[in-house]
Amino acid sequence: MIRIVDEHHEALAEWSRYRRTLPSPPSLLTFDHHTDTLPAFGRAAKSEPERRELVAAFDFRRDDSVTEALSRLRHDEHIDLALRGGVVSRAVIVAHADHPGCANDRIRVVCDRSWPDLQLLLNDPVRFAPLARRVFEDDFLAARLAEAEFAPEEGFIFDLDLDYLLTAEALGPDRKTVLRHLLARAGLVTISREADWVRLLKLEPLLTPDSLLAAFRPFAEATIP
Repeated sequence: MIRIVDEHHEALAEWSRYRRTLPSPPSLLTFDHHTDTLPAFGRAAKSEPERRELVAAFDFRRDDSVTEALSRLRHDEHIDLALRGGVVSRAVIVAHADHPGCANDRIRVVCDRSWPDLQLLLNDPVRFAPLARRVFEDDFLAARLAEAEFAPEEGFIFDLDLDYLLTAEALGPDRKTVLRHLLARAGLVTISREADWVRLLKLEPLLTPDSLLAAFRPFAEATIP
């Protein structure tokens, strides 16, 4: 099952609908340029007590509650809410950018330490394109999953923010056994278009969310049981 949203935090609605079909919360594995580890409603609430009230009021079983939460959330806050609201049990974020800290101890962020500073990357795309091409290669994925101590259970959520993919070649890894294994075990695949970030971060001028989706979706559909 593949669901596509425009902005990353909107994936929370798809995770919530999927959660309602399960007896217990699944784990979440997300691939993202950014880390998205901020506390839920941290920018909407005027105080910490108000923030806690908003978190406590969230009910993934009700569409109106999810919609209300989305109206107050920002892009980096949805994973914390998914954890605190019982939508997912744990979250592993495979990211390019490092992070200053996590709002939730059930979030684990793993980054490739060879990834350059963003400005350096954008100023010299030819030099760093080989790094961007390998992000779904077997050895790269295996190293990140081992670092996170993540073994995907049947029915976990595979989440992809398209700004994780900075070159078209990233979707055609030479060795993709690990990626196939992940998709084969996923119960839900969510893909966030994030058009603005794809435009800002891409290393190839013709790269767009549509071109990335056109390459990734058929592969995913052929792999998911």
